[in-house]
Amino acid sequence: MAVADTSENQQKCICMSCPSYPRGGDPILYCARGKSPKHIEQVRCTCPGCPVWHKNDLAGLYFCVSGKAP
Repeated sequence: MAVADTSENQQKCICMSCPSYPRGGDPILYCARGKSPKHIEQVRCTCPGCPVWHKNDLAGLYFCVSGKAP
């Protein structure tokens, strides 16, 4: 099942605290919305620490680069 793009998931999302997050107003909740339009320097993915990642039983990393969760 796809990750829902809801306000509840947006509030739980930790993308903005990720060291790989591109500063400057990039979208969040990449697992639901898709990859970033900006260049992402893959520093250290924090997806496994995200409540949305756990709630949806996700396995992937760097959705900001690869796109929506399957």
